[in-house]
Amino acid sequence: MLFCICLIPVTEQLNRLNTGYEEHISKTKISHLIYVGILKLIVKSEKQLQKQIQTVETFSDDIHMEFGLEKCAIFAFKRGKLVHSQNLVIIINREYKS
Repeated sequence: MLFCICLIPVTEQLNRLNTGYEEHISKTKISHLIYVGILKLIVKSEKQLQKQIQTVETFSDDIHMEFGLEKCAIFAFKRGKLVHSQNLVIIINREYKS
């Protein structure tokens, strides 16, 4: 929870970019999601993605915080179907033992 609270400033910066996906019924615009240490950027174009990544990078540099970029993936969907993915790792049926 504390991680999410610390990301409120980057949330405000991302909202000001006016990028993201606009839901067609309610006209609600979604540019990102944050949940338990995960930041997901949601965009409609490569140009918007670059703007959001630059904003997150500037924010993380300012507060001296590293995001786990090695865990990042890019998914491109068209009409609900996956058309492109990059840096994607899927773990299926793996048991974690301590």
